Amino acid sequence: MKLTYIIGALLLCSACNKFLDKDPLSTATDQTTWKSEADANASVAACYSLLRSAFNASIQFNVYGDLPTDEFTPDFVLGGDGNVAYMNAAKVNWGVSVPVANVYDVRLKLRVYTNFYSAIAQSNRCLHFINTMPESVFKNSSRNKYLGEAYFTRAFAYFYMARVWGDVPLDTTYYADNSTAPQLARKPQAEVLAQCIADLDLARQFLAWKDASSSDRVVRGDKGAVFALLAHLYAWKGDYDKCNAACDSLIKSGSYSLLPAASYMNLYKGQSDESIFEISNNSTSESLLTASSITGYTVCAPYLKGITIPQWQFNNATIAGLYYAEGDTRYKQAFTIVSSGSSDYFSCIKYAQVEYINNNTSYSIAKNNLLIFRLADIKLLKAEALAAKASPDEAGAITLVNEIRTRAGIPAYGSISGAALQDTIVAERGRELFLEGSRFYDFVRLARNTGHIKFPYINATEFAQGKYYWPLDPSLFLLNSKLTQTPYWQGKIQ
Repeated sequence: MKLTYIIGALLLCSACNKFLDKDPLSTATDQTTWKSEADANASVAACYSLLRSAFNASIQFNVYGDLPTDEFTPDFVLGGDGNVAYMNAAKVNWGVSVPVANVYDVRLKLRVYTNFYSAIAQSNRCLHFINTMPESVFKNSSRNKYLGEAYFTRAFAYFYMARVWGDVPLDTTYYADNSTAPQLARKPQAEVLAQCIADLDLARQFLAWKDASSSDRVVRGDKGAVFALLAHLYAWKGDYDKCNAACDSLIKSGSYSLLPAASYMNLYKGQSDESIFEISNNSTSESLLTASSITGYTVCAPYLKGITIPQWQFNNATIAGLYYAEGDTRYKQAFTIVSSGSSDYFSCIKYAQVEYINNNTSYSIAKNNLLIFRLADIKLLKAEALAAKASPDEAGAITLVNEIRTRAGIPAYGSISGAALQDTIVAERGRELFLEGSRFYDFVRLARNTGHIKFPYINATEFAQGKYYWPLDPSLFLLNSKLTQTPYWQGKIQ
């Protein structure tokens, strides 16, 4: 798909390469790999590495999922080019013009999907070659596991892109010769999601439930991750009966459990009993320099030495409104208050796993996995499904919300119904999943289901016009004449 590669070429100095290949075995190629199970394993591992690269580039996971919401005070969201790039993202000024040569500009990077297609290309490559390898190289029928992971990672990348951009080009083909790759137009989101479901149906058959003894548990796809992704996909589609069924499959598996309140912050150290799927960032070889991570923008002293207040200032009113109940363990454990002059600021310390290298106070890395799916998320998503489906079960929804509130040490709710119940569920998700890349998408679903608009910078008319989907950067059009701009942003970006 030539549409994506002009940015990859500019960013990576690899003109004419169709996909960015990152192989854990350094410079291995398709002609020299695919000989052993170790080759298959390493090549599938590269799918996760490329997803990590996509999410870590310009802090995309949190910029897409958190920054354009009420979690932050946009006028005090600093950093990026001109010290305003992230402020532009927070204020949904996504159409700011950026010269194509400025490949370093955060605003340009956020509008391109090259890294996601790199991950998809690796999944396509794995599916092509693993199917051709002789069965004799695999132990214990492990071929299906690797195929299942490749289907899962492809579906995950496409679902994530569909939530960000809406319609996107769809390609499930492996190209031995990149020059033969066709230009592709954007496919309707419904077709992209249908492909995701087809991939996940296969992944579900091939993958087992979590192996609690594995060092790779929850940082690689398994059956639980498949059902979690299906649950979110069906919620995004508004098919809440199927969302509820997917949630039930996962919850009733017994593979996951809520951490006790006293251990709540262990969630953010990675691979807890509550976690379902994470992007691994918590080893020295995988972690980011603190300055380039969500840690560097939301954490300050004493965790980050010399940083007085967070670069991205949290919205004090939102935090006060979410955590109004006295004794909420999520507030007590995940936030600190710091003072500068006469002002107080919140710091969220979910991502405060900082390591200083060789005791050098100017060189630190952030060692926090990205929590993609966890059990509390799925229980609250099931509550949303029960409240929003055609035949609501409002009592069942409240029971699930209260289970999460009880773990947090705050009072249970009584009877709530209708749109107020859906508002309540989204608020509880805001408390539980603060700064975990969920709130923007929660707001989208709430607006679709109830008409309630919670976005600070998207009004009801703009929402109806699709402003919540990101524009494509104009640089993507240079090699692909079949691309069209995201509808809302047509004529609004040069």
